[in-house]
Parts: sequence; C-alpha cells; structure tokens
Amino acid sequence: MVHQDEQHTIVDGRLLQAVVENMKLPLLQVARQAELARMSGSTDTNFSSIELTADTALRLLDNYLLSTRLASRRGSLEFEPVSVSAVLTDIAHQLSKLADQQQCELQVNISGRYEPVIAHRAGLEAALMSLGYVFIEARSAQPVTSGKRIIRLGAHRGRSGIVAGIFTDSDSISNDMYKRAHSLYGHTRQSLPGLVAGSGAGVFVADSLLETMSTRLRVAHHQKFSGLAATLNPSKQLSLV
Repeated sequence: MVHQDEQHTIVDGRLLQAVVENMKLPLLQVARQAELARMSGSTDTNFSSIELTADTALRLLDNYLLSTRLASRRGSLEFEPVSVSAVLTDIAHQLSKLADQQQCELQVNISGRYEPVIAHRAGLEAALMSLGYVFIEARSAQPVTSGKRIIRLGAHRGRSGIVAGIFTDSDSISNDMYKRAHSLYGHTRQSLPGLVAGSGAGVFVADSLLETMSTRLRVAHHQKFSGLAATLNPSKQLSLV
C-alpha cells in the first residue's frame, strides 16, 4: 500500500520528468538560433528570438519550483481575495511577445463582473501562465481558422464558482485525451500528442499549482471555445465595485 507522502513523491517525480523532457526543445532551439546568429554574423532578430525562448523556458522552471514549494506548505498557505480579471489581463500582457512570435491573437474575455476569488495569487498566475504557454505552442502548429489563431483567456460563472482558464478556437482537446494524458505524463515524451508535440509539461505544472488551492484543471468550454479551466471559490469578503 502506498502512503500519501510516498504517492506525492511519485507524482512529483513524474512532474519533474515531464518538465525536464519539455526543456529539451527550447534548449535545442537556443543552441540552433545561437549557431545561426554566429554563422550569419548575428542579427537583432536572432537575439530577440533566443531571449524569448530562454525566458519562456525559465518561467516554466520557476513555475514548477513554485508548485513544489506550495505543495510542501499545503495546509498552511495564506489565501487572499484575488481579481480573476486582473490576473488574466496581467497574464495576457506577459504572454503577448510569445503569442506575436507564434502568430497567435490573445483575447481576454470576462463574461460579466464577478467578486474576487479566494486563491494564492502567485500560484494562480503561474498556473494560468503555464497553461498559456502550452496553448500558444499548440495553436501555432494548427491551421488558421477565421483568418487568425485565437487564444482566449476567459472566465465565466459556473454552478459552483468562477471558472477561469485558457481556451482556443480549435476543438483540439477532449475529456478522453486529457484523462489519458494524466496517466501518460512523466512516462512518455508526448503525453498530449493530439495537442502539442512536446511533453505538455505546462498543463501538469498548472494542475499541480491549482491542486494546492483545492481545485483541478478540467476540459471546459467558454463561448464555443474549448480548453482547460479550473473552478475557483468566490470570496465572501470582497466584491468588485
């Protein structure tokens, strides 16, 4: 019988494996871009691309490390009222350079005005950021629909709270795919083969971060867009004016 502490260690090991596997591609891209810059006498464009690739990879590592810290403090974390719309707007700003590079259009869509949710702000931001990286990578590799590739950072009211997540105009993820990915990640190079070419580690980093806030990712829909989202508990202490 596996004790709870042992099971957490196993899951954390799988997550680390997925993150390490995910790091191979950006490191390879940095190496090849640097080689190209050297051979061509270097250009601003090459260096900008190298910087963005490195920053994206480093942010995923930071988010993974945050997930391990929060998991170790589970039960003693301090939560606060957090504005979902403010978090989504901040994330859209931080993802804008990567989205532009990958020829994706970011949209922030909040279906209504909602009270804040109870969450760990840094953890929630890191979770949605990690998810955003995966969806931008996935959508950039898919065909263009309606003249553009859209990534929507959205929120709406669900039956048991505020649903917040990342959605796209491409119906590329299903419940069966996501359930299978959870059994595969950390054991294979491609746990979400129908979505991304890499390990999709950002999805599982996001899920780990959200689990520390007593919620999980699930396949969801937002105004006919499909994606992954979590349900967050509204705060009774504060209301948006």
